[in-house]
Amino acid sequence: MNDADFVQLIKGTESRGGLPEAEVLWWRAQLRRQLADEERVTRPIRIAERFAFSACVITAAVIAAVLVR
Repeated sequence: MNDADFVQLIKGTESRGGLPEAEVLWWRAQLRRQLADEERVTRPIRIAERFAFSACVITAAVIAAVLVR
């Protein structure tokens, strides 16, 4: 579930008017906690992926420069 899906889901629960039920509040809090945990856990992987991509681009540029000579 991405951020846009989450916002749409929350807007759908709030469009009924009035205060949401306690179960909905609890569910939303649990969902937010789970998404925050997922974000925290996957951050090192995303950083490593960016580093690996940068290394590949630099390596490809160096190889291309050497081959052009």
